[in-house]
Amino acid sequence: MSAGRYLWAAANARPLGMPIAPNWFALAAVSLLGAFVSPGFWVLGVGLELGYLLLLSRNVRFRRAVDAQQPRAVDPAGLRYENTLGLLDATQRQRQQRVEARAREVLQLLARSPLMASHASSLEQLVWLNLRLLVAGQALSVVADTAAKESAELQQQEDQIDLRLAGNALDDELRRSLEQQKQVIDARQAAHTEGLRRSEHVNAELQRIEQQIALIREQTLLATDEEQIGIALNALTTSFNEASHWLNSQRDLLGVLELNEQQTLPRYVLQGQGEQPAQAESVKH
Repeated sequence: MSAGRYLWAAANARPLGMPIAPNWFALAAVSLLGAFVSPGFWVLGVGLELGYLLLLSRNVRFRRAVDAQQPRAVDPAGLRYENTLGLLDATQRQRQQRVEARAREVLQLLARSPLMASHASSLEQLVWLNLRLLVAGQALSVVADTAAKESAELQQQEDQIDLRLAGNALDDELRRSLEQQKQVIDARQAAHTEGLRRSEHVNAELQRIEQQIALIREQTLLATDEEQIGIALNALTTSFNEASHWLNSQRDLLGVLELNEQQTLPRYVLQGQGEQPAQAESVKH
């Protein structure tokens, strides 16, 4: 905030419960004294006013209070990131935060060189991708849990239907109903199998991202020239593109966000400040 705004805030500062700033009463009183008693009060009033404004506007506590009242600009990247992060449970959020911390360290290393810094966006995309995969994996875990709980029961129901269908004492309507029920069970079993397969793939991709970021960090620390670092960062870009392509192909089940646009990480993530207050309050623990 500019100094002029602090001065204006100081001029309009009101103690709790006062409808009008005391400063304006003082100015009015000095003006009347200067007009009806002596013009010297105007000179005295200007000096006192300047001293008051400078003293208050430079006060650290006053500036903090003024800053706290200013509406914060909406950060689209931060808002989208927070909304996505809010879909995770506490365990998955901690996993994402570990990836953020490692990526933050790599970004600081990349900032040492303009050539290396040009690859920072790829690393940011990988952190975003990790977040989306965690959301997808959490949804798939529900399917996996359902499969584990109901697999035996579904198979038992299907076996019973097969036994009934093998008999000859069924009318056409009942047979059709049992066949349709069997089709539904088969469809659920197929969905469980596919969900487990995709869940394994998501977990594999998550582990690959964590290992990839760790590798980039180690290679950046050990590299003696920018060419070696460039090779590692090119591998990072390839890894991101492959994972993004797979994730887009699973859009029907995973319901992921658009990946065909560049996503920047919120500043508070890059600076290691953790979740914003709004996010911390909105997430249920």
